[in-house]
Amino acid sequence: MIEWMRLATVCGGGERVTIENKLRTLADCGLKLNDQFSVPDLVESWGRKALDEPGYNLALVCLGMTQEEPPWTPHCENLWHFDTECMEGDGSYLRIAMRMAEMTQGSLPLSDFQDHVDVEERKAWLRFKCQGKLVHIDCEVQDDWVDPSIFGRFVDLLAKCDPNKLFIRTARADRHLATPAG
Repeated sequence: MIEWMRLATVCGGGERVTIENKLRTLADCGLKLNDQFSVPDLVESWGRKALDEPGYNLALVCLGMTQEEPPWTPHCENLWHFDTECMEGDGSYLRIAMRMAEMTQGSLPLSDFQDHVDVEERKAWLRFKCQGKLVHIDCEVQDDWVDPSIFGRFVDLLAKCDPNKLFIRTARADRHLATPAG
């Protein structure tokens, strides 16, 4: 956790820090670009100038996104840049649950996923098994926005399954969710 908090103080004062240096710092904090991706992939999506601007927000977005074509492989195993305006029907909460479990790299053993999302009828739920026990979550429907309370449920489940890991999120409309390694 201390390494993760180092991001708040590293490279202060607005000095120019390259994306390579940012990625090294983030890797030291447990957030590593998957080996199949490289800086040129990020430059192709965002441009060198934007990536080298001060701050870490765009570096976190880059790490948290997926490749921009099938099979949509995450750039980082344990970081997710998440658009909260994503409810498109059945399968929407299922994808969230599966990615949340993936990010814990085995610490949150979820299986048997089912969900239902009907924006027009204002009904949504998610069901899965965690350590063999059935978990059912009724979700609030607000147009095509995810119910933000869903993430708290995964935080609680992870705390029970592996108290040495935690989810960290930013307070933005789009979310950075992470389970830093280490």
